[in-house]
Amino acid sequence: MTVEAPARFAVDSNVIAYLFSGDAAKADRAEALVVQGARMPVISTQVMNEVTLVMSRKMGLSWPEIYVLLGDVEEFCEIVPLTLEVNKEARRIAEHYGFRFYDSCIIAFALLEECEVLYSEDMQHGQVIFDRLTVVNPFRSPS
Repeated sequence: MTVEAPARFAVDSNVIAYLFSGDAAKADRAEALVVQGARMPVISTQVMNEVTLVMSRKMGLSWPEIYVLLGDVEEFCEIVPLTLEVNKEARRIAEHYGFRFYDSCIIAFALLEECEVLYSEDMQHGQVIFDRLTVVNPFRSPS
């Protein structure tokens, strides 16, 4: 399965975590988007932190396993650091839209990286942020 990705797109931690989950359908969909797509997704170091937490706490993986899996993520994704600019933009987004702050950080880095789409299971599918970024749930059934 291939997924037609926009020119520049970001993915939330839930998409990355599903790559390594026991949910075959979601893992396949995440892989089609992240690994097999024609374009490289952008993620922030926050996404790496959240995925590390999921792998250690929820999946019960060992640190050597986590190192290997996150090494794979590093190969398939462009990883950008969080900055003061992201924090300031996140505060503006949280105030304007009422989102939780950490979701606002994900949105802020995507906007600052000039992404057109943010793939996330946890945010409202189809929502457009500041007329520049569209949230898409890649696991949603077509209607």
